[in-house]
Amino acid sequence: MSDRSQWAKLPIRWVHKGGLGRFTGRAIRKVPVAMPFMPHGLEVEREVDVEALRNECIAALRLYLVLCCRADFGTGVAHVTYPQLTCLAKMSRAVIARSFSRLEQEGLIERQAQATKSGTSVRIVGWNDEYAWGKIPKLHLHDGGSDRMLLLAEFNYCKSSLDALKVLIAILSHRDKSRAGIARLSYDALSKITGVPRYRVADAITKLYDMNLISFRQGDFRDMDPMDRTNRYLVRGLGSYWPEEDAEQADLAVGAPAAPQKPSKKELKAAVDFVKAGG
Repeated sequence: MSDRSQWAKLPIRWVHKGGLGRFTGRAIRKVPVAMPFMPHGLEVEREVDVEALRNECIAALRLYLVLCCRADFGTGVAHVTYPQLTCLAKMSRAVIARSFSRLEQEGLIERQAQATKSGTSVRIVGWNDEYAWGKIPKLHLHDGGSDRMLLLAEFNYCKSSLDALKVLIAILSHRDKSRAGIARLSYDALSKITGVPRYRVADAITKLYDMNLISFRQGDFRDMDPMDRTNRYLVRGLGSYWPEEDAEQADLAVGAPAAPQKPSKKELKAAVDFVKAGG
């Protein structure tokens, strides 16, 4: 990998405006209905899972992250060839072509005409937007120094991968620079941002944790501060670390042994009185 920079820019206005919700594997389709006293072959329109649509969304989002990582930091233009993209994204040429079309349809990229042999120039829409931008852990996705973005390839073509990929992009888009790069998002907020049903958000977070893409601290629901009752997420590969007090509580949350606590004055007095009484 020629570019050894740790991270890449990620335009986030489209995420904050609900763009992730458009990447869904569900659509309205006509399905047959078998009911007594109803005409044979009757069909009604229902929202159903469509495997081809889900796979298209996964491929498009994976390609989008690859293009952001390849784009020039100043201009947001990526000069790429199909062989490069098939290697980086671990997707076929046909899948990449369909993904380009989907990203253009969503208004996330613009392709510039040029000679086929020299590859394709792609401009990332909103790259220099004054609104804001996030960070993609580029080197981490490359798994150190590989020519392939190996971690992205682990988002295979299944429902849980689409959920996790959208939750990852949501977390990347909501990191708070004033809070050590930590993203504070409730399950309700993640569901609203991504379109992932709330009951599937926990599984998406677990998948990202297992892939070593994030760490998290669960909110303390006994706390009076509403913000402290919201989960916190730290993205791996961006050089961010938990503040000391958060790291201690995160360790406790995963079962790490607690540090010994200094006894209170009342406990000390009771111990002294007990010793004196025994003497």
